[in-house]
Amino acid sequence: MSENLPSMKIGRLESEFPIVLGGMSTGLTRSELAGAVANAGGFGTIGGVGLGLTEKTRGHNQLIKANETELKKEIQDSLEISNDGNIGVNLMVATNDYEESIKVAVENGAKYIVSGAGLPLRLPELVEKYRVSGQLTPELIPIISSPRAAELIIKRWQRNNIIPAAFVVETPNTAGGHLGVTNADDIGKNEYSLEYVIPRLSKTLEASGYDIPIIAAGGIWDKEDINRMLKLGASGVQMATRFLATDECNASQAFKDRHIHNTDPIVIIKSPVGMPGRAIENDFIRRVNANEIIDLGPCVNCLKICEHSQNKLASFCIIRALYNVREGDVENGILFTGSNGNRLKEDHEKGIHSARQIMQELTN
Repeated sequence: MSENLPSMKIGRLESEFPIVLGGMSTGLTRSELAGAVANAGGFGTIGGVGLGLTEKTRGHNQLIKANETELKKEIQDSLEISNDGNIGVNLMVATNDYEESIKVAVENGAKYIVSGAGLPLRLPELVEKYRVSGQLTPELIPIISSPRAAELIIKRWQRNNIIPAAFVVETPNTAGGHLGVTNADDIGKNEYSLEYVIPRLSKTLEASGYDIPIIAAGGIWDKEDINRMLKLGASGVQMATRFLATDECNASQAFKDRHIHNTDPIVIIKSPVGMPGRAIENDFIRRVNANEIIDLGPCVNCLKICEHSQNKLASFCIIRALYNVREGDVENGILFTGSNGNRLKEDHEKGIHSARQIMQELTN
């Protein structure tokens, strides 16, 4: 394979390099980071969930309205920063404002929608619902962890005469944040590895006559990893953790320093959303594991399924736990990160601080 990375097409969109920014939600990936990656030749994804949450947020309706306002602003700002570049949003099926967020993305010119945390079976219907006649609609990219999930999505979407523009295959074995399995015992199994899923999905798509790009996600760190994924049959990669400590990441310096200088293990945690996650084991995680009742503030009913919304004594508020660490209260919330999270210190030691520097290192 050539030293130079190839370009990547997703539907009508094409990037100079086959790199998609992972849309880290609750305000981490906003316009500055998405715009920087798009300007450097990649796809810049805004994390579209929980953008409107503040310390003063007290109710569901207040959160939904604020989310819509912030998402609209971030899309418009990203498109301006990138000169109408490849800007998209990551939206979670599991949120209670999923449809409202799709409406905002369609109406404000997002170039693509990446969607996971559940199978986005209704995504084409919702996009069509808010499409204006003659408008170019976003390219649609489901996040999956198995070929079976891809088959289910294609079968359902064909009712609308549409197929996915690409698939993001995210492995729970190395990815950060909430992971695409319900049982923590499944994490680490070969059947969920990129090495297992990508070749099989590629063969499945080819046998069905579909030319759908596959984007590998989870544990991708450097150019060697990218080339390894391309050799497996992927058309590109999605990367999130690598950009956590960049200047453009919309988080406090305390948040970034906590990742850069971390000495705690990266562990699998139980989340109130009903699926495991990968995070740094900080004081908050240790308190949760000791079954301590932790009140982070009133529930805003952000998710369709959440233990905390049903029983305030059963768990903790996940969206506030993520908000706290972003704002700098790094021992009173969840520090999601991928399996390579402790490598962030390598960039710090090499003087790599910006998204553009990372993109340059990956693509030189």
